[in-house]
Amino acid sequence: MKISKKVLMAVCSCLLLSTVHAATPTYTPGELIMTGEIIEAACSIDPTSRDIEVRFGDISATAIANNDVNNVTRPFTVRLVGCSFIRRDNSASRYPYATIMFTGNATASDPNTLLPVGEASGFGIRLRDRNGSVLSLGKPSAEYELSDKNNILQFSATLVPIEQDIKAGSFYANAQFFMDYN
Repeated sequence: MKISKKVLMAVCSCLLLSTVHAATPTYTPGELIMTGEIIEAACSIDPTSRDIEVRFGDISATAIANNDVNNVTRPFTVRLVGCSFIRRDNSASRYPYATIMFTGNATASDPNTLLPVGEASGFGIRLRDRNGSVLSLGKPSAEYELSDKNNILQFSATLVPIEQDIKAGSFYANAQFFMDYN
């Protein structure tokens, strides 16, 4: 009887070990890395406003030379979403205003006029705020008052002569912009 208990114990042990071995799955190790940056800002830039394209289309060189603002100006907007304000102890809003700063390659004759590249030449591009005032490259704009909802900041781009002769052809210009809240 002792032998059969030993045999039974051995058989049970083998069964348990084989069951444990069979139940052990094969894993492939991996790693999940999460990064980000927490910022203190009143709003986010709408994804549709991160890369803005202003299309001038076909513009007459004469219209640029004559400063025909109505025909050489194109509007564009920067949309801010998810705007919320942090309230201070005295109930005043923190970050109720936004400014925007545009940077880019300026012409040699005017540090506030963007220099386009391409076949066309003799002109530059001036950026203007909602009131038509020329924006200074590398300097913050006038303040835009924000609401606690979505905000649409209005601007325009105008082709302006910087030389007497305007050469026809395609052109391209690039400017970066940065939002600041105060």
